[in-house]
Amino acid sequence: MISWIQITFQRHFRFIFFALLIGLIISFVFTIGAAPGIGGGDRKVQARTFFDLNLSSPEDQAKLYGDANLSVFLQFGQQNISSAQIQEFALQRYAALHLANQFNLPAPTDAEKTEFIRNLQAFAGPDGTFDATAYSRFRDNLKIAGQFSEADVNRVIVDDFRADAARTLLGGPGYVEDSEVAFQLSRTETVWSTDIAQIDYNSFAPKIEPTQDQLQSYFDSNSFRYETAPEVRVDYVEIPATRFLAEIKLSDEEIRAFYDANPARFPAPAKTENADATPAVGEVDPLDADFLAVKDQVSAAMRFDLARRMAAEAASDLTVALFDAKLSGDAYGKFLADRGMTLRNGAPFSLQSPPTFLSGSPQLARQAFNLTEQKPLSDPLTTATGAVVLVWRESIPSAPSLFVNVADKVRSDYVDNEKRKQFVELGRKIRSELKQKLDAGTAFADAAKTVAESTGTTIDTLSFAEFTRREPPTDFPYAAANALDKLNAGEVSDMVIANDKGVITYAKAKTAPVTDDSNPRFAELKQQIATFNSASTASATLQSLIANELGVDETE
Repeated sequence: MISWIQITFQRHFRFIFFALLIGLIISFVFTIGAAPGIGGGDRKVQARTFFDLNLSSPEDQAKLYGDANLSVFLQFGQQNISSAQIQEFALQRYAALHLANQFNLPAPTDAEKTEFIRNLQAFAGPDGTFDATAYSRFRDNLKIAGQFSEADVNRVIVDDFRADAARTLLGGPGYVEDSEVAFQLSRTETVWSTDIAQIDYNSFAPKIEPTQDQLQSYFDSNSFRYETAPEVRVDYVEIPATRFLAEIKLSDEEIRAFYDANPARFPAPAKTENADATPAVGEVDPLDADFLAVKDQVSAAMRFDLARRMAAEAASDLTVALFDAKLSGDAYGKFLADRGMTLRNGAPFSLQSPPTFLSGSPQLARQAFNLTEQKPLSDPLTTATGAVVLVWRESIPSAPSLFVNVADKVRSDYVDNEKRKQFVELGRKIRSELKQKLDAGTAFADAAKTVAESTGTTIDTLSFAEFTRREPPTDFPYAAANALDKLNAGEVSDMVIANDKGVITYAKAKTAPVTDDSNPRFAELKQQIATFNSASTASATLQSLIANELGVDETE
């Protein structure tokens, strides 16, 4: 990882820091019920405390995730990341802000804020540096769209500055030993010349005919692989979003504001080649024309989003009513029937096969697996079509399978395993023969051709001259790059299997760099490693802080 950061950290610090937050973030799965709280019954539902927030409250969720979404856009110039990543980023950001308040870290001065803004990717031009035009365009769009105010943007920028300051304090200077720098210099700055042999795994087709005894023995040794997965059976009541569509009336201004805030969701139709970018007098402005072309699509999407929100709110209210009724067993069905709703019976399902009433979502299925006889009622869950509430009926543990029921899979697994074992043996033979011919002075390509003919395999060769790990050739195999760590000049690596190919690397030449502080890159690399170590320490500390605040065991 350090070698990768060595290449990109300096030019793309903010992107890497964001990836670090996501990569080193919480080692547990934390799910905010996928619904906006429990409607008017919030006071009756157990609060999910996160510092001074209640994560069961729609208002606090909006505060947490609204600011996080805006922060992501400002810092990284885009918002096309998953809801799970936003959730993780939001938790770390708020934890850092909590520490900033605890440390009494001040808001930035005008000069500091100006410099901070100049480094935000939302205002960067094509060359990655601050673009005054992009900044002005953002402010103009802010006034038109109306989704965020200038006060919102200013607050998020100030909070991001203070959160970064808290991370810097947590991370410290990022201690680095000179030996660590020397190791990375040796790894990234050594100049290599290599030849590579690639053996095609798919074309390798040994004849494998297992006996019944071999299959039975393989099954007995690997019976754990054929156990049935744990399953759960729940009843459920659906609240479809379509039930609320007729209640939603939208003005043209609301539809246009939604379009301006989500342009990527509604790409304009392709324009003809002779379309004039400048409208003639009396013609519709191209920007308005783009909107008008997708207005019906925007309206439908906005209405359905609002309907899903209303369905989630109705599910929240229903959950409160079910909880207050203190029901059990078959009483749920009658209770719902009296209110014109149907409690449907679901078939047992595993985490790997979520049902359609949960939109096929493993995340929602996990909520069903959290239910027990003592806690039979789920939180309201937002699905692709509305909302659903689950009632636990049965948890089915995993169990061993009979050989006869999985015989075909056992045979397939045995054949695949045996083929791989034989391919590994073939790799050892090819490496040995290659080394013998290379030691005898045969050129690599000629040696590979001869070995391919003698072993009846397909071997392709590649050659690369004078490159470093920091700046490898664009088509250099990743598996070969890892092999370089163990090679000296003139040595041949063991075969590594990657992407259906067996890769054997020959180190034709190797020139090591100077690895002390007389190397001009020593100080630069030391600072990069220190920055990364500091960010890692900060992220790990925030991870522990979040786990403690949510009462989650990090070892789970």
